[in-house]
Amino acid sequence: MRKIFFTIVAMALLSFNVSADESKGAAIRSALSALNSQVPIVAVADAQFPGLYEVTLASGEKLYVNEAGSHFVVGEIYKVQSDGRLVNLTEEGKKEDRIAQLAAIEPQDMIVFPAIGETKAHLTVFTDTDCFYCRKLHKEIAQINERGIEVRYLAFPRAGAGSKTHRVMDSIWCADKADQQALFTKAKSGQAIPSLSCDNSPVMSQYALGQKMGVTGTPALVLQNGTLVPGYMPAAQLAKMLGVAN
Repeated sequence: MRKIFFTIVAMALLSFNVSADESKGAAIRSALSALNSQVPIVAVADAQFPGLYEVTLASGEKLYVNEAGSHFVVGEIYKVQSDGRLVNLTEEGKKEDRIAQLAAIEPQDMIVFPAIGETKAHLTVFTDTDCFYCRKLHKEIAQINERGIEVRYLAFPRAGAGSKTHRVMDSIWCADKADQQALFTKAKSGQAIPSLSCDNSPVMSQYALGQKMGVTGTPALVLQNGTLVPGYMPAAQLAKMLGVAN
């Protein structure tokens, strides 16, 4: 499927020409218009790589298109710093996108375990109530909070829509706000919770957001700077990564 998709992209780009009275960004959009129903274009901007334009698709994927529209690159762009270090420019752009996307989520749609005392950092976690390492991380929630770290949970039922985990997570997110923390912790310990449903459950929209951000498994940690870190991390190591002194 991926191969077919990029074949179509290539055909669209080969038909692209920049006219004198048309901006390059508009022309690139025009060249890719045949794909709009499948992968709508979110943005076209100058890339940080000379001579290329960055096209962001609704899927979160990025294409790098040349000015003539005759070639494109799918992948990551790196810059060599003066000290010889490599900086992943594509990932830096994704970090900014993740920060903006998380900022748009209503606080009431998250299950938040606040820091104890001064809040020194916060962490967003895409989680599944059944996965082993998600449960292991949550067992350390008190240690994490005691270090001044606020944890904001978002739903990511790995088995997808209609799964048992989806139903359990719906029951948590549809409960009264005052009960959500307790139900969440109970489900994380493997205990049964009352079955609930509601029309405004954010569970599957959060699942879709996680996929767009590049989440493929749980737990998936998103740091304050937008960095996506897959997998479990002990409380002490997590604090160190967030720059919080033990």
